[in-house]
Amino acid sequence: MPWSCKNKKGGMFSWCVTQCTTLEEMSEREYLCGMNATKLGTAASWLLACWLGLASVHAQAPIACDVLRFQSIETAFLEVHVDFESRLFHAVHSEGGWHTRVQVEAVVESPKGIVNYGKTNIAGPFGMDSLAALDSRQFHLERITVPPGAYNVTITLRDQSGKGVFEETTSIPVEFMATDAPAFSDPFIVEAFAPSASGEPTNLTRSGYEMLPLVQAELSTEATKLQFYTELYRADEVVDSLFLVQCWLESENGSVLPSTRRFFRKEAAAILPVFTSIPLTDVQETQRATLVVQALTRNNELIAENFLPLQFVAPNSSIALAEFGGTLPAYLAAFTDSTTLQQHIRDHHPKADASQRKTIDGFLGEATVPQMQAFLAYFWEQQAPANPELGWRTYTTAIAYADSAYGACRQGHGAETDMGYIYLRYGPPNTIVKRHNETDYYPYEIWHYHRAGPFTNKRFLFFSPHMVAECFTLLHSDMLGEVSNNDWLQILRSRENPLRVTSSQLNRLNPRRDTFSGEEPEDLFFNPR
Repeated sequence: MPWSCKNKKGGMFSWCVTQCTTLEEMSEREYLCGMNATKLGTAASWLLACWLGLASVHAQAPIACDVLRFQSIETAFLEVHVDFESRLFHAVHSEGGWHTRVQVEAVVESPKGIVNYGKTNIAGPFGMDSLAALDSRQFHLERITVPPGAYNVTITLRDQSGKGVFEETTSIPVEFMATDAPAFSDPFIVEAFAPSASGEPTNLTRSGYEMLPLVQAELSTEATKLQFYTELYRADEVVDSLFLVQCWLESENGSVLPSTRRFFRKEAAAILPVFTSIPLTDVQETQRATLVVQALTRNNELIAENFLPLQFVAPNSSIALAEFGGTLPAYLAAFTDSTTLQQHIRDHHPKADASQRKTIDGFLGEATVPQMQAFLAYFWEQQAPANPELGWRTYTTAIAYADSAYGACRQGHGAETDMGYIYLRYGPPNTIVKRHNETDYYPYEIWHYHRAGPFTNKRFLFFSPHMVAECFTLLHSDMLGEVSNNDWLQILRSRENPLRVTSSQLNRLNPRRDTFSGEEPEDLFFNPR
C-alpha cells in the first residue's frame, strides 16, 4: 500500500471520484505543468479519453502527497506524487502571462544519511492575471531510485517567485522490501487516462497510456466504478505460462463485496502491468474499504498481493458521520436548536479550509441536528486535536467579538462582513490605523499582521465607499488569496471616482509605476504604525 500525507491545513477530503466520462468532460487540471513545452502540447491533446469525474462539492487538501514503490528491470524506485493548490504561492508575470514558480524537493533518508533525492522547479499554468494564475491545482511526479530498505521521505515545496517565503515540509516513512521475489507495486487510482502519443514518453506514461494518479484514495459514494493501476514483478520466475490475477474490495469488517470481484488470466512476464476497473454498485454506503489485488498459480497458490485503503465520501457531507465515532462532546451536545446550529456553523466559514467551506455551503440546508453536531465535533478534532473544546471555546469568543464589533451592518453576524471574516480567519491584527473622517479619502482602516496563516508581515485595507453606517469592504491586501487591487489608492482617493473594485482587476497587467506616491494612505499601508 502507498504511504500518504495530507497537509494539516487541508480539509478531510481529496477530490472525489465519480464515474468514467468522455474526454470532452475532462477538467483542465494542471498536472502537465512539470513537462516541457513539447510534452505539454502532446499530452494535452491526448489526455482526453476518460475522466473519473470530480465531485465539485469537495476540494483536495492544499497539499497532498503519496509515496509509492515501483521497480524496473534494473532497479527499484519510489514515486513521489504531489498535488497542491497554486494559491499557496505568489504569481509572477513573464512573457506568457502570470504563473507560479514552485520548487518541489523530495529527499530519501535512511538512519545512515541521505540515500537519494529529486528536485524540480515547476512553472505553473499561465493566467490572464495573478488571480487566474492562482485558481488552479498542480500535480508533480518525482521518481527516485533506491535500494531495498527502510526510509523517511521528506517532501518540501518552496515558493521560487522571489516574492514569498512559503515553504511546506512533510515526512513520510516507507519500507521497501527485497526486490528478488514476485511482488506488486503500490496500486493507485487513475483519475484520468488516454492513449499515449507517439514520441518520447512523459512522466505520466505507463503501458501505452498517459495516466494521471489521484493523490490519496478518496472517492465519492456516487462513484459507479474505480480504475486503478499496479505492476506485478518477477512472476515469470515462479510460473512459466498462464496464471490468475484477481482483485476485489473488502468492507471494514473484512467481508468481500461480491460484485467487485474480478478475475484475469495473464501470461508470466518480468513486469506485468495491471490496469483495470472495478464496479462500485455495492459500495455506495461504505465509508471505508480496501482494494485487494492478488496473483495466484494454477493450483491457487499465492504468488503476490498488495492492498490500497479507500475512503468513500458522501457528496455535500463533511464527514459521512461514521467518521466521528466517539461520544458527542458535552460542549456540543447542548446545541440542539437547528437554527442556532446552522448560524453557528456559518460562523465557522472564515476558519474553514476550501473543502470545509464547500461542505458548509452544500449541506447546511438539509443537515439534521445530529449531523451538524457531528460536523462541529470533527471540525474541532481536526483544527485543535490537542484540545478541541478549548479551540472551539476560543473561536466562539472570537465570533462573539466579531458580531459585536463588525456585525451591526449584517444583523449582528460579524462573520458575514469583510472585517469580521478577516478577524476570524487570521485573528486580531497587531496594529490598526483608523481614518474615518478624512476629507480627501473614503473612510478607511489598515490592519497589519505580523503573521497571518503561514505568511508574515501582511496588510489589509478596508474602506467605506458610501460613508454611511455600513460594513467596511476589503479594498486591497498583500495577503495571498485575498482581494488585491493595484488601483486601491486611486479608488480610495476620490469619492466621486466611478472606477469599481472589480473593474480595477483589468489593470493588473499594467501596475502603477510610482510605487510610493507619498500620500498618507500609502505611507500607512507600507509602513504600519
